[in-house]
Amino acid sequence: MQPSSPSAGEPAPSSPAFIEVVVVRAGTHLFAIDVEAAIEIRGPETFDRPGSGARPHLTVRGHALPVVDLRQASGLRGFAHGSPAMLLVQAGTEIVALAVDEVQDIESVPRHNVRPAADTPFGFCSHRVTLDALGEIPLIDPTRLR
Repeated sequence: MQPSSPSAGEPAPSSPAFIEVVVVRAGTHLFAIDVEAAIEIRGPETFDRPGSGARPHLTVRGHALPVVDLRQASGLRGFAHGSPAMLLVQAGTEIVALAVDEVQDIESVPRHNVRPAADTPFGFCSHRVTLDALGEIPLIDPTRLR
């Protein structure tokens, strides 16, 4: 009997020994986010800036999603009215549009390379992941994207 493998288009079975992350870039900063939180990658997008003090939103298939500008959240100059890429993310019960400069690769990370990040300057990151080619980068906790 041959071992079964996933059919085309089906995800590979997850292993508790690994976590898969999507790597994104905001300005000069790299971040990772658990692939299970990622819903959709979108290309260049223009988002609406409502009245002063209100959060911008992106309309996707008739739904207004709050935009989290990852540049601005990282202490950099934020996007004006659009971004080169968007990652739609499940953040608790809400879906948010994460405005980024680039959505890069999906990486498999051994769980022992995921560590708490008590000293991170980014309040929306709870852990760090170590990637072979990129070194250690902050891991976004989607529930902290507010």
